[in-house]
Amino acid sequence: MEKETQNVKGQSSKRTVWTPPMDKNFMKLMVAQVHDGQYLDGQFSKHAWKHIVQQFKAKFGPNYDLEILKNHYRALKKNHSAIRTLIDQSGFGWDNDREMVYADDDQVWDDYVKAHPDFGIWRTKSITGYEDLCIIFGDGGASGKHSRAPSEKVMNHEKHIPKDAGNLNGERSQSPLVGSDDLGNNTLKPINLDSVQVS
Repeated sequence: MEKETQNVKGQSSKRTVWTPPMDKNFMKLMVAQVHDGQYLDGQFSKHAWKHIVQQFKAKFGPNYDLEILKNHYRALKKNHSAIRTLIDQSGFGWDNDREMVYADDDQVWDDYVKAHPDFGIWRTKSITGYEDLCIIFGDGGASGKHSRAPSEKVMNHEKHIPKDAGNLNGERSQSPLVGSDDLGNNTLKPINLDSVQVS
């Protein structure tokens, strides 16, 4: 989809408007090329780009050339980098349900945006396909201490962690899982760490 816009000199130019289905398809095409080994040293191979362009045009029409797709790739890379920068800061994390960055409280946002005004947009902006972007740009996804699975419900940007779920550092911990059934198959169950003696 193209939109007519005016540039600085008053000349009209066409700007591509990306819809969520277009974004999703584009990211899936890129992820497939990553899995096929066509993304090396932070760049897609010529073969990968040719395949991506062909597949994208087949689905969305002939107006989407290599330049348009590469421009959008660069925009997605910039967005991914900004989000990674934020969620790597203390007090920030990624909310998979809402597909956006969250902060422990409003003061965390206020302080960070005051020091880094360009990041203010991410306070309310969501981004579809962040997990795919993590695969494409190589950081493995929102799986760190500040990520939230879709099943984790959070109200008012507050973390709801059971009191017994913290370790000595106040971080969430996971109990090791062990066990096997009578047939030798592994059946995983949590170990009660309170009963383990350390020598």
